[in-house]
Amino acid sequence: MTKSTEDIKQKRTLWQKIIDQLKPYLLALFIAFFISGIIIGLLGYNIFNAYQTMLFTTFYSRRGFIETLIKFIPLTFATYAFAVPFKIKFFNIGGLGQMLFGATMTAIVGIALAKYNLSSLILIFVLILVALFAGAFLALIAGALKAYYNINPIISTIMLNFIALYFVNFIATTAPWKEPFSGHPMTKKIPEAAILPKLFNQIHFGIIIVIISIFVIYFLMNKTVLGYEIKATGLNPTASSVYGIKMKNTLMVTFMLGGAMAGLGGGIEVMGVHLRLIEGFALTSGAQYGIFGVLTALLCQGNLLGVPVSAFFISILLVGADAMQRTLQVPVEVVFLTQAIIVLLIVIFRE
Repeated sequence: MTKSTEDIKQKRTLWQKIIDQLKPYLLALFIAFFISGIIIGLLGYNIFNAYQTMLFTTFYSRRGFIETLIKFIPLTFATYAFAVPFKIKFFNIGGLGQMLFGATMTAIVGIALAKYNLSSLILIFVLILVALFAGAFLALIAGALKAYYNINPIISTIMLNFIALYFVNFIATTAPWKEPFSGHPMTKKIPEAAILPKLFNQIHFGIIIVIISIFVIYFLMNKTVLGYEIKATGLNPTASSVYGIKMKNTLMVTFMLGGAMAGLGGGIEVMGVHLRLIEGFALTSGAQYGIFGVLTALLCQGNLLGVPVSAFFISILLVGADAMQRTLQVPVEVVFLTQAIIVLLIVIFRE
C-alpha cells in the first residue's frame, strides 16, 4: 500500500469519527426543532418566520452579533463552572451563586478603591483577581463540605446560591454601597478606571478575557499534573487514591476552579456591561445564567473544548428568542423547551 493511499485511508477514518461524533447532535437538533415547530404551529404562529428569527437574528446585523457575544461571555464562564467539577463526576449547581458573589465582591472592592485613583490597568487586574477568588471561595465551601463531611454538593451549592442572592440584595440596598436615588436595588457606579475598555467601540474587553480563559482551562486540564489528577479521579477514584492522588485536595481544587470561572463571569458583567452591581443582572431572556450553564455543559457532555461551541450556539438561540418574542410575540419559553429537548435527546442517544 502506497503512502498516499494510507493517508487517504487515515483521512477517511478521521472524517468517519467526526461524523459518528456529530450524529447524535444532529439527530437531536432535528427532532427538537421538529417538535418545537409543531408547537409553534399549534400556537398559531408562522413556523418559518419563527425559525428564521430564532436562528439568524445573530447574523442579520452587527448589533445582533454583538448582543450574542455579550451573552456568550458570562454563559461560557457559567458553563465552565459546571463542566470542570463534572470531570470528577460531581454536579456544581452553584454557578449562579458563584457568579453573584464574584460580581458582588467586584463591586464592593471597586467602589472602595475609587478614592485611591489607581491606574486602569492595575485596578482592572485587581478586580479580576477579586472576582476569581470570590467565586473560588464560595465553591470551596461546597467542596470542603463534600470532602470532609460527605455532604452532597448538589444540596450545598443550591443553598449557597440563596446566600449569594441575599448578599447581593444586602449590598445593593445598604449604605455605603447603594445608589441612593434608584428605585431598583443597585450599587453606586464603579470608578471609570475599573470599566473594561471597548474593542472597536462595540464589544467590551471581556471577550478577550474569555478567550484567554478557554486556553488556560484547556492547558490546565490537558498539560498539567492537576489536570491529570482531576481526570484520573473522575475515571476511577479508588485507583487514583491507591496511586497517591489526594482525593480531598483534588475535589476541593476542582470545585474552586469551576467557581473561579463563574466568579470571573460575574465580575466581568459588573466591569463590562452594567458598570455596577444590579439585582437580577445574572438573568437573561427571563432565566438565570447558572441554569443555562448547566444546560450548555450537558449539551456538550462536559467536553471542555465543546464548551465555547455550545455556549455560542445557546447564545444564538437566546438572542433569537428575545427577537422572536419582541417581533412575532412567540413566547420565549418555546426556545427553552427546544433547548431542554436537545439536551434530553443527546443524553439518550449517548447512552
